[in-house]
Amino acid sequence: ILVAFAAVALLLAAIGIFFVIVGRDRLERPRSGHRLARFSLAERILHWTTATLFVLLALSGLSLLLGRAILIPLFGHLPFADAMQIGKLVHNISGPFFLAGLLIEIAVWVTHNIPKKMDLHWFKNLGGMIGDGPRPHSEKINGGEKAWFWAMVLAGIGVGVTGVILDFPIWGQSRQTMQIAHVIHVVVAIGFLAASFGHIYIGTIGVEGTFEAMWRGSVDAEWARQHADLWYHKKTGRDPDIPPPPSAGAGEASATPV
Repeated sequence: ILVAFAAVALLLAAIGIFFVIVGRDRLERPRSGHRLARFSLAERILHWTTATLFVLLALSGLSLLLGRAILIPLFGHLPFADAMQIGKLVHNISGPFFLAGLLIEIAVWVTHNIPKKMDLHWFKNLGGMIGDGPRPHSEKINGGEKAWFWAMVLAGIGVGVTGVILDFPIWGQSRQTMQIAHVIHVVVAIGFLAASFGHIYIGTIGVEGTFEAMWRGSVDAEWARQHADLWYHKKTGRDPDIPPPPSAGAGEASATPV
């Protein structure tokens, strides 16, 4: 277990080093002021609800997993036991709701996340974050986002199904089944957590303007032109090679999410 978390710590360090060396992927041209609707309010509520449940599960799960090795020596048996009375309850209740949220996310976003051959070009220079080559063509969802989506699907179902087996030992599961489910649950959960750091990094400080998509529901037209040129053309009818004209304070675009 400690080896696995050492690997996660190394991944976090690698992300930090990447940020120091490469820096933030900034917009190459000034913001246009035109906003393009990207995610509806319902989609954003779904995302942030599921993300909140993920954080609760990660914190409570790590506390349960590392209790004997780290937390009890730090805080003592009684404080840890009191905290885990709540932590275990939070973990067991949040799990089924997280799985439900994940299944809804799959239904809502799967059509935009079907892999295509052109998505492979995103990985050559991480969508333009590294190297001097041209940015790859992308529809609404790029290759990196699709990779995260399918990783989330596989890992989420893995931890969800094994979590339900552990949460509800009322279906005649044998002790061996529970033990195997427990091991799979822990291993997949650690991998899921590690992968989420990359998603969080790109969605916050890694790429300028990306966080706005899921926070405000819209992005600047220049962000769309730079990172999702085919989607930009579909939304606006404009040539992605031509910068969008500056806005005269037009505010949010009236287009509905596509």
